[in-house]
Amino acid sequence: MDLMDLHALVTVVREKSISKASQVLHLSQPALTIRIKKLEQELGFVLLERTRSGVKLTKQGASIIHNAAKAIQQMNAMSKFEDNSSLINQIKLLHPELDDIGETFADNGNNLKVGIAVPLGWTLFKPITNRLRSLDPNLKYHMLSDSNEVILQLLQLGDIDLGIVPYFEPKQGLESIPIMRDEMLLLGPKNEDRLDIDNSEGMAALLDKTFFVFYSNQPLRLMINEVMLKLMGNVPKDIRNINDTGIILKMVSDGLGYTICPSSFMYDTMEFFHSLYGPDDLPSLLQHETVPFQIYRLGKDYPSRTIQMIYPASFPYRHLLQVSSDTSQIYGRRD
Repeated sequence: MDLMDLHALVTVVREKSISKASQVLHLSQPALTIRIKKLEQELGFVLLERTRSGVKLTKQGASIIHNAAKAIQQMNAMSKFEDNSSLINQIKLLHPELDDIGETFADNGNNLKVGIAVPLGWTLFKPITNRLRSLDPNLKYHMLSDSNEVILQLLQLGDIDLGIVPYFEPKQGLESIPIMRDEMLLLGPKNEDRLDIDNSEGMAALLDKTFFVFYSNQPLRLMINEVMLKLMGNVPKDIRNINDTGIILKMVSDGLGYTICPSSFMYDTMEFFHSLYGPDDLPSLLQHETVPFQIYRLGKDYPSRTIQMIYPASFPYRHLLQVSSDTSQIYGRRD
């Protein structure tokens, strides 16, 4: 897929006109149209439609425009990249005794580089760093948070040493250890009446409630859709798409609706309830005055996923990871 084709699409959408976009891009209208058609052929669906107010995205086109804009931004960032050599030279002039100042600005050096798939990083960074310190108290590390696919690609390229991802198929040169069974949870407003998740008629009432969930172009959404169908018999009428876990949890804690999410998004909260009930005695409904919503554990009959630790066969701590591969020793308990 040509980046210029994506740039052409974004420009047409922004200008709402093929003719105006062609002027901005310094392309003829036929040349611009050819780029859009080529992109549509590669994707397999129509991206644009003409309306009275101008050219706009089709529903399928709207589903990919975020990724197109993000790809352009990332390419622009690469073209504007500058190293720190001039700053390092200035510091050396002021402090000639600092011979190794360049290491301060290095991306990797000799340190471990850990990649965590979004949005796991903001909840799992603490147990991950605790585990790294247990392997080596003096270990220095960098952390990178990006998509599941990017983390796996960087592992294969050797740019990162250890990956934490929810989706992984065996790949040559990479090994994996399951570290957490990521069960699905139903979160609801704290002031709502208790739900009977085993009562299909009662759960059908949730179809009229507002649900905050991830966009449909994310892998997790497919699992969430399966859970909603099994739980309520259909998909709720009022679904709000949000791409940020923190915002989703805030909406539910403010009593504005429900969500379905994996337990990894609630790591600290689930550990808190484990401390109250013990590792194997969690009830199906979790409530506490300090927790701003009700948490329903949907159980093993519902879809779940497995958080995995991925590393190359040459990983220096490979043996220690395999020896301590029991989940409870790495990232807490699981049912």
